[in-house]
Amino acid sequence: MSNQPYTEPDVREPVWADDDGLFDNEKSAAFPPDTLVTFRFIRDALRRHLRIWLVLAVVGLAGGLASTVVVPAPSTSQTRLLLTHRDGEDPTKAMATDVSLATTHTVAQRVISLLKLPVTQDDLLKQYTAAASTDRVLEITAKAKTDGESTRLATVIAQVFLIYRKEQIALQDAPLQRDLISAQNDLSLAKQAVRAAGDDPDDMKRPNTAEGARLSAARDRDTYVRQQLLDQQVQAARMNSSRVLDVAAPVPVSAKRTIVINGGTGLIAGLFLGIGFVIVRALISDRLWKRQDIAHALGTRVRLSVTRPARWRLPWPAALRRAQLQSRENQLIVQHLDHRIFWGERPVPSLAVVGIDDVHTCALAVASLAVSLAEDGKNVLVADLTSSGRLARMLGVKTAGTHESQFTEPGRRIDVHLADPAAGPAEGAYLRLADNSRPSGSGNVALDASWEVADVVLSMADLSPELGADHLATWASHAAVLVTAGRSTTTAIQATGEMLRLAGLEVTTAIVLRPDRTDESVGVAEAESGRTRAVDVEMFTR
Repeated sequence: MSNQPYTEPDVREPVWADDDGLFDNEKSAAFPPDTLVTFRFIRDALRRHLRIWLVLAVVGLAGGLASTVVVPAPSTSQTRLLLTHRDGEDPTKAMATDVSLATTHTVAQRVISLLKLPVTQDDLLKQYTAAASTDRVLEITAKAKTDGESTRLATVIAQVFLIYRKEQIALQDAPLQRDLISAQNDLSLAKQAVRAAGDDPDDMKRPNTAEGARLSAARDRDTYVRQQLLDQQVQAARMNSSRVLDVAAPVPVSAKRTIVINGGTGLIAGLFLGIGFVIVRALISDRLWKRQDIAHALGTRVRLSVTRPARWRLPWPAALRRAQLQSRENQLIVQHLDHRIFWGERPVPSLAVVGIDDVHTCALAVASLAVSLAEDGKNVLVADLTSSGRLARMLGVKTAGTHESQFTEPGRRIDVHLADPAAGPAEGAYLRLADNSRPSGSGNVALDASWEVADVVLSMADLSPELGADHLATWASHAAVLVTAGRSTTTAIQATGEMLRLAGLEVTTAIVLRPDRTDESVGVAEAESGRTRAVDVEMFTR
């Protein structure tokens, strides 16, 4: 022996400068990005949920078309008024003033009183509009349930407006009338002062006196106010010549145009809501759709992706529907699980199948695999460790905690064990194992006998963080996981993989049901991808 001290061999990986980022482990393009929403992410979400937004678009189209009959559009009538304004006044501002007068609460209240309408002023103002067609033409449009009601409403509104406008014009004379009275009073006082000074107001002998100057100013003011009042009256007469240009009449509406507009509006609204719902749902959801993301979360490779087999109900408990057993999807799953059984395993080959979100498909696959193995001449022990007991019911066992056998042919059989978690670890999902991985003193004689003659052990379980997966390790050392794309969250898939690994099971494969049609990823786990890249780097550096 050498006296040299023992040293650990240098197993450090070769240093490799990945300047080009060739070996970066990135998430798939469809995984919800942390800081940036890519166009491809939105596109895949819209393609994935094509039915949702198309159905909502069709519903919106149907609703728009139905609204034409269910909620008919109100009848519309229109009248035009020819208005005259002051000379020199800005026509645009004058028409804006007339529009404001036509839509005042005073006009609305007078119309309500005349027609005895059971509505408020604000409600009536919503039923008609006033708009300037030109600098002198005002259009009044009124809506009501029928043509007669809308025509009558438009007519009354136009008449009330013209009357109210004349009242407002007449009120403009009031300040000038007050100024004229004041000027006349001042003129009378000035004449009295002239007479008191001994002069004649009509024939002034001394016009340069203070009284004469006052009288002259009073006469000038009186003349000016009279002229202003005369001009105002002339303008008022001109403005009061405004009249109805077109008698109120219903506005013709094309039925085809209404149907097209309503249908198009409903279609656009439904399409907008559908696309918005799909995009928002994709942004806030943490469900996984891509094989690559499922593999990263679960920690194992996705080796098979198939559509979900038909979910028909079984006609009787003890039989499996032939169409289900022979469906292409189910056959692929059964063949894949069969290849995951290590027949050289000692003492008994075993496989545990875990369904994360589809217990029915998982039970159907395990039951079909058990029947197939039994038909090949194998003694099969099947353990249903789920809370629902669906696998046991497919194989004819109904009562929890029981152990029954089914003979497929002379000398060959399927032993079914339905665990009862409420009965305790001895008769439930846990088994006390001896050194040879067979149950020792489980208290169930039939189960012990089945272990002795079993050629293969198949178990099915649905895991929960409360129970964990330690009980599953007493039945098998390898596990296969079934995941439905877009149904399970990242946390649920990660928790399943962690529970299986913590229990000592090797997750050999993952099967994705109902894969996303936009998925172009392979489904390689991050750890496996890292090992492959390390090997490639080592080979490259040699």
